[in-house]
Amino acid sequence: MLGDVACGAGLVVLLVGLAVRLPLTVPWAIVLTATGYLTGRAERHHVDGWAAVVGGALLLASELAAWSIDHDRRLTTESRVVVRQASTIAALVVVAVLVGFVLIGASGISTGADLLVTAMGVAAAVAAVALIQRLVRS
Repeated sequence: MLGDVACGAGLVVLLVGLAVRLPLTVPWAIVLTATGYLTGRAERHHVDGWAAVVGGALLLASELAAWSIDHDRRLTTESRVVVRQASTIAALVVVAVLVGFVLIGASGISTGADLLVTAMGVAAAVAAVALIQRLVRS
């Protein structure tokens, strides 16, 4: 129940951020949604294979929301730039999902992994993908 409320709050924050074009709302929306997902998974003691897909979807949502907020209709954008940005985002999401599957597979093999250790592993994977994204963009 609490997870559903957090996911709904994340969606509302994202929609408000998109409506008023406020980039600061995007990370908070993603944090709320991820918290809702983790809260819903708290009582389950088996590895969720869909977690990598959920992580990839959160990454895709944050990138598309940031792109949407940054877009200015008054400026014309070359199609090469749009294609490059879209392909970069697609590649990042695919890499994030693949890394997520590897981490989930590794956590499924290990014994005694609790929620805190799993959350730290997911945070490390997200940080690694964010670092790769910054390196690719620069």
